[in-house]
Amino acid sequence: MTEQIHCVELGRLTVPGMHIKVRWFPAGANNRQVWHAPSSILSFSRVVGEAVQHRDVAKHSSGFHPAGPLTFWPPSAVWESRKNHSHVLTVSAYFDTNFTSATVNRNPQGVRIDDFSMLEMMQILHDEVRTPGMATHELVGAIGEFLRIKLSRLMSQRARNLTFGKPCRSVDVAMIHAMLSHTGGRVPTTAELAGKFNLGRRDLLRLCKETTGKPPSRYIEETKLDRAKTLLATSTLTMKQIAYEAGYSTASHFSTRFGQLTGLTPSAFRSRARRQDDLDSEHDENHTGKLQVS
Repeated sequence: MTEQIHCVELGRLTVPGMHIKVRWFPAGANNRQVWHAPSSILSFSRVVGEAVQHRDVAKHSSGFHPAGPLTFWPPSAVWESRKNHSHVLTVSAYFDTNFTSATVNRNPQGVRIDDFSMLEMMQILHDEVRTPGMATHELVGAIGEFLRIKLSRLMSQRARNLTFGKPCRSVDVAMIHAMLSHTGGRVPTTAELAGKFNLGRRDLLRLCKETTGKPPSRYIEETKLDRAKTLLATSTLTMKQIAYEAGYSTASHFSTRFGQLTGLTPSAFRSRARRQDDLDSEHDENHTGKLQVS
């Protein structure tokens, strides 16, 4: 049975001439979907698991082929994606419809891009959308101009079917975090994570240390703990359900580890979080009342 591809939007940002979306596609069996390009799209994807495959619908192609990490889709391009048991993180930049040349518009098919500087720019777009900082809009606007120039050059050279470079490392960590945060039940071990990302254990250790300052085992533990804290503070799930959603084997193991790491039982943490919410709400109501009186 074929199912449509489900996605979770992690963020979006608009600047003059460009709109960016960051999306997370959880693993699913035999997922397929047809996409239509409303404008020029530059799409970066990082895949964990089986490779995502594309098929050109406009050319009535019957064969799927593995998708590269960076693809340009001109306006009116139509393609079908197929994925099976894969986690995918995408960063898509939508440009103004007058971006491409008439030559490209007459031949609307995807172009695989092999340019490491463009991969780096898509990584920065991911970071700015997920964690904006000072002058984010100015930086993203400048990146948009850079990408427009690079794409104009590539299109004028009629670039097609290029090989691709090494995927961006910090996006790997974002994928690891998304996988740990969105996967209920058993959380992968360090060795299993290394295998999913086609990394040796030393490479995964180096990657985590360079980008988070922590070894993989600690990063996994802290991600599970953060997930548990969020569920305790914001949901009405039982301790058993929270233990499962956060990736702990049993409720008793969850309670033991939570106490060791925080000094509180899960129930005590939940009670404290709810009391703080009540105090914050009371403060906001009083503040609003004072503003209205004045």
